[in-house]
Amino acid sequence: MRINEDSFAEDVLYSSEMEERVIEIFLDAVQIVEEKRIFSEIKKESAKLRNLFWTEEEQKEKKEAVSFFDARMQAMVFYTLRNLEGYQKSGWKELINEGENRDGTDGSISKNQD
Repeated sequence: MRINEDSFAEDVLYSSEMEERVIEIFLDAVQIVEEKRIFSEIKKESAKLRNLFWTEEEQKEKKEAVSFFDARMQAMVFYTLRNLEGYQKSGWKELINEGENRDGTDGSISKNQD
């Protein structure tokens, strides 16, 4: 152990350096405590959100439902296009025109209907 003859001069310098270091450590500790509090709040809120997320089984069911719906829509488009082609081949325009002329009108809406 070493004994300083003039310890007062060193204590003043040492205490100001120590005071600055203590302040830095204190501010760091306050920041850490605040971050821990924020993480704790995030953890609490995220636990509430767990109910919003789907389980793997629910995701699988959803994918199957979407796939089934997509297949049905594709089939409907296919059959609709096929029926339209059939109507075009069978002369659907003539069928529609005959229906419009059946009642003696040309199919247009007249302004003087009473």
